[in-house]
Amino acid sequence: MRARAGWLLPAAIALLAQEQPTFYAAWQDGLDAEHAGRWQEAAAAYRRALVLRPAPSARIFTYGNNLLQDYYPHTRLARCLMELGDLDGAEAALAEAQGEPEGPRNALVARIHALRPARPAPADAARTVAAPTPGPASDPVSPPAVPAPSPLVPSPPVPEEPVALPASRTEPGQPAAAQPRPSEIPSEPTPRTAPPVEPPGPPPLPRWIPWAVGLGLAAAGLSAWVRWRRRRALFGRSHGFSSRPPAGPLEPPHEVGPYRVGPLLGRGGFSSTYLAWHVETGRDVALKLPHPHRLDDLEFRRRFRQEAQIGARLEHPNLVRILDPGPAEGAPYLAMEYLPGRTLDQRLKEEGALPVEEARTIALQVAQAMAYAHGLGVVHRDLKPGNIVLTPFGARVMDLGIARVMDAATVTTTYAFLGTPLYAAPEAQLKTHVGPAADRYSLGVILFHMLAGVPPFQGETPFEILDRHRASPPPDLRALRPEVPAALARLVARLMDKEPDQRPEDGEVVNLLMGSAALSDPPEAGPPR
Repeated sequence: MRARAGWLLPAAIALLAQEQPTFYAAWQDGLDAEHAGRWQEAAAAYRRALVLRPAPSARIFTYGNNLLQDYYPHTRLARCLMELGDLDGAEAALAEAQGEPEGPRNALVARIHALRPARPAPADAARTVAAPTPGPASDPVSPPAVPAPSPLVPSPPVPEEPVALPASRTEPGQPAAAQPRPSEIPSEPTPRTAPPVEPPGPPPLPRWIPWAVGLGLAAAGLSAWVRWRRRRALFGRSHGFSSRPPAGPLEPPHEVGPYRVGPLLGRGGFSSTYLAWHVETGRDVALKLPHPHRLDDLEFRRRFRQEAQIGARLEHPNLVRILDPGPAEGAPYLAMEYLPGRTLDQRLKEEGALPVEEARTIALQVAQAMAYAHGLGVVHRDLKPGNIVLTPFGARVMDLGIARVMDAATVTTTYAFLGTPLYAAPEAQLKTHVGPAADRYSLGVILFHMLAGVPPFQGETPFEILDRHRASPPPDLRALRPEVPAALARLVARLMDKEPDQRPEDGEVVNLLMGSAALSDPPEAGPPR
């Protein structure tokens, strides 16, 4: 048994090493190419992602505790094919997009129908024969018009008339009317050819043999899959990452404390968030519940309660407030404000680069929230567009303080990076604890993404992205978008400095974003004509 299963561990290691990075890179290549209008390149990248991981879902784990939101490749592939003029291919991709959001799909179907040329109606001449135009009344030769019989309406029966046979067939002395009708003349029988006789085939197999073979193959496949999953989990835990967490109950408890739990809003690496409402007041909240397998870790439960209580003391118009930090004993939970709306991450994926003024306003509101939290000694550590909610009253930062629950005190693996590589500060890769400067670096990356439409550092794997954050200079923002004011571009470059002590302080960042200099500085003028 050990010799037979020995090949499964190398195969699982090779598959795990290739699946996620290549799939993640193909999906990111498709998004970047689509935002840049390179439809052919985007369609090819989405097809690669479908081959490497062909199961679309709203949330897919990519590595560690990170999620890929809104993975709907068929709908995006259909949009690219439509832009390329391949309407039939776009309709075929939409036919495969069952289960993906109906709004984007219906919009694409309407656009495809609008782009198709109008088809001419079938001519009526094929169904009816036009009657000849009758001549004038004085023309005695013109016969009356007789409509041709329609093939769809049976013609009335025509009475049979005696048909005279040719003279050569008429016997002398016999009247023509007595001649036999053509229908009465017997026709010569058509000779029939006997069908070829095929040689008898082999006798059929007994019915139990296919069943036995099928059951044996199914049992062997199931056994191999179980062994591969076990070895994959062991390999992930020993190398600082894992696939999705162990499965717990799919449905939460019907009631948690004073809250009645509703539908799922999101799922992260260590908790799930549900829409819930207070039984007595009826107020809607976003209820965060740790995954069941985390509840066995007493240290995790202690830190969850501690950070929930810290977050409950933070009150700022640009922070999502924690309304209830949960009980002091028993299973922990916390209730936050429920803010319906899109996250900045969804906005960037759907629309690309934002207007300069809007990007500056969002960055200012996030900077003000971070300055308030840093003044109380709280560092976010995972600031990213997915944690910024866009509401009619401005941008709101969520999960502040909760990100610290998953730090080195509760991680037992040899190496585990905490955060999102696209927006992580260089020092977060080397230090267990980081300061407010790490949040300011993430703010600079987010502002770059809002202005340029793409993050400053990208790569085939998360580790390649982290290495570029640590060693590569950021791209020239004004080369990607010349209308960005020079003062605003200089602020982004300073926020993304590799050295934490070289980045501007919170107060300076807020003042620069509030001041008119950030936007009044026009782009550099070209040479005089």
